[in-house]
Amino acid sequence: MSADLEQRLRTAEDALAEALAERARLWAELHRLRAERREIAYYEALATKMQTSVSWRVTAPLRAGKTLVGKVRRKLSSRGS
Repeated sequence: MSADLEQRLRTAEDALAEALAERARLWAELHRLRAERREIAYYEALATKMQTSVSWRVTAPLRAGKTLVGKVRRKLSSRGS
C-alpha cells in the first residue's frame, strides 16, 4: 500500500471515529432532553391536578389574603424606614 493511500485511510478512520463519537454524544443528549421533557410534563400535570382540586379552590381566599397581608406589611415597613 502506498504511503499516500495509508495516510488517506488513517484520515478517513479518524473522521469516522470522530463522527461516531459525535453520534454517541448526540444520542445521549437526545435521551437527556426526552427525559427532561417527560419530567416537565409530569410536574405540569401534577400542578394542574393540584390547582383544579377542590381543596385548592376552597383555600384560594386564604392564599389571596395571605398575599395581601404580605403586601400591606411591606408597604407599611417601607414607610416607617
